Parts: sequence; structure tokens; C-alpha cells
Amino acid sequence: MVMLKPAAYRFHASALALAAVLGSAAPAMAQDSADAAASDNSDEIVVTAQFRSQRLQDVPIAITAVTGEMMEQRGQTNLADIGNNAPNVTLRQSAASFGPAVSAYIRGVGQRDTNFALEPGVGLYIDDVYLPTMHGSLLNLVDLDRVEILRGPQGTLAGQNSIGGAIKLYSRKPDGSGEGYLSATYGSFNRLEVRGAADFTLVDDRLFARVTGAGVSRDGYVTRYDYRCTHPTSTVPSTVTGNDCKLGTEGGKEYLAGRLALRWLASDDITVDVAGDVTRDGSEVAPSTLLYVGRAAAPGQMLTGVATPAAAAYVLNGNIYGGPTGSPFVSYSPFGNFAQDTFSNSPYINYENYTDTAPRDGSAAWQAPLKSALNTWGISATVQADLTPDLRLTSISAYREFDGIYGTGDGSPFNPSLQANQVFNWQVSQEVRLSAALGDLANLTVGGFYFKKKSRYDARITLTTLYFLEEDIIPATNTAAFANLEIYPVEDLTVLAGIRYSDQKKSFEYGRFGVPGSNTGGAVPPALAPLNGLVGTFSGDRVDYRLGAQYRFSDEIMAYAQWSTGFRGGGINPRPFFPQQALPHDPETLEAYEIGFKTDLFDRTLRFNNSAFINKYQDILVNVSNCPLTGAPAAPCALPLNAGNATIKGFESELSWNPIEGLQFDASLAYLTFKYTSISAAAANSGIGLEDRGQYISPWQYSFSASYEADLGSSGTLTPRIDVSHIDSFNRNSNNVDAATGGEDIFGQVPGYTLVNTRVTYATEDRDWELALEVRNLTDKLYWTDFFDNRGSTNGVQATPAEPRTWAVSVKRRF
Repeated sequence: MVMLKPAAYRFHASALALAAVLGSAAPAMAQDSADAAASDNSDEIVVTAQFRSQRLQDVPIAITAVTGEMMEQRGQTNLADIGNNAPNVTLRQSAASFGPAVSAYIRGVGQRDTNFALEPGVGLYIDDVYLPTMHGSLLNLVDLDRVEILRGPQGTLAGQNSIGGAIKLYSRKPDGSGEGYLSATYGSFNRLEVRGAADFTLVDDRLFARVTGAGVSRDGYVTRYDYRCTHPTSTVPSTVTGNDCKLGTEGGKEYLAGRLALRWLASDDITVDVAGDVTRDGSEVAPSTLLYVGRAAAPGQMLTGVATPAAAAYVLNGNIYGGPTGSPFVSYSPFGNFAQDTFSNSPYINYENYTDTAPRDGSAAWQAPLKSALNTWGISATVQADLTPDLRLTSISAYREFDGIYGTGDGSPFNPSLQANQVFNWQVSQEVRLSAALGDLANLTVGGFYFKKKSRYDARITLTTLYFLEEDIIPATNTAAFANLEIYPVEDLTVLAGIRYSDQKKSFEYGRFGVPGSNTGGAVPPALAPLNGLVGTFSGDRVDYRLGAQYRFSDEIMAYAQWSTGFRGGGINPRPFFPQQALPHDPETLEAYEIGFKTDLFDRTLRFNNSAFINKYQDILVNVSNCPLTGAPAAPCALPLNAGNATIKGFESELSWNPIEGLQFDASLAYLTFKYTSISAAAANSGIGLEDRGQYISPWQYSFSASYEADLGSSGTLTPRIDVSHIDSFNRNSNNVDAATGGEDIFGQVPGYTLVNTRVTYATEDRDWELALEVRNLTDKLYWTDFFDNRGSTNGVQATPAEPRTWAVSVKRRF
């Protein structure tokens, strides 16, 4: 049911007690057998994707699993780094306009916009606790046991918003071993990191604790300059005094994080894990540069080459901001000769000052925060109880909250688009599972899930024609019941079945206010006034299914086939400029048909896994900047709408080879293709056509890694390593192909790249000490993690450049 109704603006903080906790995770017999199998091979990874512990090679799901040790060897420190080695997975820092977040896509399905009104398309979990927003998703990898990336819809196993797949991070649990470590890193841009963990026994054989901490500081790598200072003849107002033209940097990191985990063995049959964490992140605004400023194309017309339609220059406050031949505020551009800056041609500078010295609405000068900061904390409790040798109960209870601030601009000193953003979110969740081993016939897991959150988004927004304050409230709940069954009708054959019922409720309360001291007397802009106090509500339910089979031909080869479904929740347009644009959108749904095989060959020295899939993607959600609606202009517009249906096809291969002791090769290869099969009327009216090729669809991806641990006898070991990854170009705009010419939308086409990282590690014979030297982006490749096409508002295109070549030295002491 969907409705719109007026309501008073309101928000209050709420603290909820954690629900009572019970239970466990999987049948003891099944878990013990998996752990025993893993013990036969120290390199074996055990995953819990199907609610019980299994060897990675026994799970009929396309999974990339990496251990904490593997991430350390690769120098991976945040979630975006992991995507380089996972086929058909795109994890990258979001465009600066979306704040501290990661854009997550798996097999071409995901979400880049961080607004609370929109649901992510890839489920993100920390220790089985669901994170419902993209804000804060650029997680730091500290003291992890492993990461599991599940590709394909996980509708029955993970539920709502895992339509593309799921990413699950698992922290190391205390075990009373008394071990720990301390590491320190120094490198480029004054990078300084200190990380450590210690494990303690508090009560012999009963109570253990693990304390983890991390502190990171690093300068930004994009430099902001004052334009008047670097161009003395310019009439652009200056925001600096003295002779130093440097205003600051972007991309710098500054955070502290800590975690305390407790494990209580209450009895031989009951285990209680309680963990609390806190992060204080005061990092700089995300790196961003201006690539293009000019007139947008006429409605329905695509910009398909470097030659743009003839148009008058864009003039702002009497100053020429840009035009069809370029802009003096663009220092570097991949779009031809649009960079007209006379001071620099560096791709790592901009003239953004985040200050509106003379607001066009007559209000006082103001500055957006020079931060992309997020403070977060949470607590969770997991209890495992073996009710019988074959029956186990699991309960996972959690509470989390965060608040953050970030500033966004357009990359120029004029600030035709400038925002000061604040975000707030709290959430409480409870999951209960009952798992049973039904003799040698089957394994069954049934359970229930409850989730509630309340989010708030506050902002001061300056656009070319509008100035206002925004205060939105977004509460949501999700409840679910699920069952997953594995049946063993004959030896070596497993039949899989799953079902999950989900019920979603969400509302969006619009708050629109005038800016105090403006020339409107602080009144809400007339176009936005009808939105103030309006409430949009979405609710709906859904049933997802999974049906499949796997067959083990031998100890070395297992094959599987399955059909599965998933969905991404619906919502409401968070950015209407007119009441007619305050529209809901329906959920996305997806059906996946997948086959695959997993192998352990040559005495488990060669692992080769493959999967191929066809996805039927329905009611695809896209954002459009042209929305002709009854009674409202077509622009400005930033409307999410269901564009239609498409077919996505692809395959993935992963290889791990250990030919001789100490030598290790890893590789992956992935292919992906997208084709619309139908377009909705609303999407067609907004310029979307069957010829468009989807968003974040990178046709080819590959990665390759090699390392060799040279034994130096009593002197220790020396391990050189190289990691190579490649991703083809992809388009981040929904309307990306000219129907008439077939030309690409160059302003949304993010170029592909090949990235090379290297690392050399020396360890003493007892491995108590390690010294590592790493070089990331060895070839100093210029590439961008994302574009932000804002031609519908500022007529500009911005980009998030990735780091240039960097180096770092690390020292680690184990104890």
C-alpha cells in the first residue's frame, strides 16, 4: 500500500534495550564435521553462508572468501580493496556527493546513492548483524577472521536487499590463547597507522576477552587551491590571506576504532559472545575534481563525443563558469580540451573552497564542513545453545547507531551547488534460528528476523535556483520468517530448498524550510512549500525461494545448479523539487539461474571454481534527471523510478594454485552483459531506451596474484608478492547510449584500468617479527573510482580520483 499524507515534522532520539538472547548457529554434528575437515588442511576456509559451518568447496554458492591473513598479505585495509580480487564485484569509494560510503555492486546489481530513502542492493553484515545503509559502508578491515562475498541473490539466506549478493565480515573471537599483535605503518602522504589486538583469559576455561584497536592518520592527496591567489588577475573573490595559495586537501583520513569482545562458555552446551565497538572518524571530505563544465544537452539529446552542442557560456554572478569549449576552473579532463586552467594540469587539484561568501539568496556567508566524518558504535550478543546433539538454537541481538557530517561542492570557487549534510541513524535487530540435523537424511534451519531503524537527514542546500534547509525523517521496519532445507536422498547428492517471507514498512517525512536571513525572509521557497510536512509511505511483502541440487562426483569435484530469487525494498523519492515528484517506487526483483562446479585437484594443490548465470532482473530502479510529470516541469528532477526489465548474463572463474611449497598463484576472470527486455512508460518518457546498457556493468574483470615464500633457514623467510587487477570501463548513468547514433554517453563512462600492487615481507624464523614494504599503484595509473554527472543542476561533471602511486613500510610484533 502506498499513500501520501501531511504530518508535522518530528524527530526524537530513542534508546532500545537489547532483546533477550538465546541460542546457537548450526547443528553440532554438522559443524564439528566441517571443522574436522578443515583441520586436515591448514589453508582450508570454513564459511557459514548456509547457517552452518562448511568447507568453502562444499557450498553450492559462488563465494569469494578471504581470511584476515590473506587481506594483510595483500595490503587490503578497507572494504573497497577487496573488490579488486573478487570476480563480478565492484566495491569502490562513492562519489564525494554521497558522503563516506562505498558503491557496492555484484553481478551488475547494487546501489550508489546513500540516501536513507533508497535501499542497498548488496546486503552488508558484520558478525551476522545487518547494516541497512550505505553511509559508513567503507569499513576498515581490523582484526577480521574472514570476509565472505556471496554472489547472486541471497533472498532466502540473507533476505531483503541482498538481491545482488551479500558481503559478510566476521571478527576474530576470543579464545583465551593469550596471543596478540601490535603493528605500525608509515608511508606516503604522512600515512601513520597503529593497529593491535590482545587475547586474555579472565576465568580459566570459561571467560575470555579480546581487545582490538586501530588509529589512522593520513594527509589528503587532492589539493585545494584559492583561485584568486593562483590567478592574480582574476576577479574571483579570494578566501585566503597571505601568500599561501593552498586551502587544504581532500581524501585525508583520521580515525580511531576500538572493539571489545567477550566469550563466555556458560556450560558445555551454551556459548555467549558479546561484542561492543566504537569508531570516531574525523576524515577530510572525499577527494573530488572538476572534469567538465558546460551546457547540458537539450532534453532527449545525448552528448556522444567530445564536441558538445553549441551553447552560450554558463555565467554565474557575472563570471564565466564554463561553456562548450571548456572552463578555466578545470585543471585536467579526459573529455578533450575542456581543461582551460592556466595554473596547473594536475588531475589531483581543484579550486573548491566550500564557502559561499555572498549567497545569492542574500543570507550571511557560510561554509560547508570540511569533513567526511562518521561516529558510530554498536553492541551485539550471540548465544549458542545445543539443545540436543542434533538440535541447536541461535540468537543474534544487536543495537547500532551513528551520526556524521560531510560537505559537498561542485569543485569550483563559485559554488553553484554547495551542501552541508548531517546524517543520523539508530537500529535494533533480533534474529533467532533453530537448526537440526535429521539423522543422515537432512539438515533444516528455520528462523525469524526483526529489524527496526530510524534515520534522519539534515542539510543546507544551495542549488542554481533554490536555497533551502532540509530535515527528513525516515523510519523503517522489516520482519521475516525463513526456512532452509538440505536433503540427502542418495549418497553424494544434496537437494536444496529455501523460502523466506519478508514484510517491509517505510515512511519518509519531508522537511523543507527557508534559510534565515535570506531575501525571502526565511520562508520556504514556493516550489518546495507544499512538500513541508508531507509524508510518503511504502509498505509491501514478498516471498523468496531457492531450489537447487549439488552432486559430488569425487572428493575432488562437486557440481551444482540452482534457481533463486531476491528483492530490493521499495521506497520514496527523497529529492522532489515539486509535490508531483514526491512519488514512491516499487521493489526490484530478480530471478537467477546458475550452474557451477568446484574442484580440489592434484592433492588439493590446485583449486578451480566456476559459475555461470542468467539473471532475470525486473522493475530495475534508476535515477533520471528529466521527469515530465503532469502539472510539473520536467526539470529540475532527481527521480528514482522503475525503468523496466533486463537480462544479465555472465560467468566467473577463480583459481588458486600451490605448485610447490612456498609458491602461490591466485587468479580470477569474470564476464558480464546487460540487455533491457522492456522499458516502462515513465522511463521511456524520461529518455531511457532499450539500447541503454545498464549501470556499473563492467564487461570484463580479471585479477592475478603471485607470491613466493623463500625459506632463509634460521634467518627467517622473505616473501615477495605482486597483485594485478583489471576492470573494464562502465557507465554510471541510466541513460547512457544515444538511440539515434549508438554513441556512448562519455560524461558517465568511467574508464577502465589495470592496477598493480607489490609487497615484500620479511619474517623472523619464529614469525614473532615482520617487516613489510609495499607499493600500491606501482605504475602510477591515473584512474577514477566514480563520476558524478551533475549536468542537470550545475552543468558540471565531477570525479573521484583514486590514489596515485604510494609506498608504505610496516612493522609487526606478535606475542
